[in-house]
Order: sequence, then C-alpha cells, then structure tokens
Amino acid sequence: MENKIRLTVGGINYSIMSDESEEYLTKLGRELELRMDYFAKKNPFLSTTMVAVLAALESYDNLTRTRMENEELKAEINRLIGENTILKSNLVTNTE
Repeated sequence: MENKIRLTVGGINYSIMSDESEEYLTKLGRELELRMDYFAKKNPFLSTTMVAVLAALESYDNLTRTRMENEELKAEINRLIGENTILKSNLVTNTE
C-alpha cells in the first residue's frame, strides 16, 4: 500500500509516494535535513543544490563503504565456515 508523505528538506516541500512507512520516510527526511544544515553552516555561501549534492555524496560514500564492509564480512564468514568444516572433518577422523 503506497503512502503519500509530505516532507520539507532544504526549505522545499516534497510529496512522496512510497510503500515505506511515514515514520521511516520522515526519519530519512530529518536525517537529510540535518546533514544539509551541517554543510550549509560549514559554508554559508553554498547554494541549496550544492549542499544537497554534498549530502548526497556523503550518503553514497557511507552506503558504498558499508557495502564493502558487508562483502568483507561475508568473505570472512565463508572462510570461517570452511575452517569449521575442516575442523569438524578432522575431529571425526581423529575419533574413529
């Protein structure tokens, strides 16, 4: 079921249609607003568009780093599963 949500980000009102909950989208909007405020305060001469691009780049950087960490963790889990399989095999062999 699509929800229609109104958000204000960077002083601009948006109507968003989404299957996500209003609470979730409102939280995203608030977080984006906070990041945009941060960048705007660091450099008050930036336009709203520039601030939005910086916030988007930061978010995409965080997403990309999280994905890389996730892949590294998956590889580590697979390595540990392999080690566990070998150890179990050795344990069975040694108890026979």
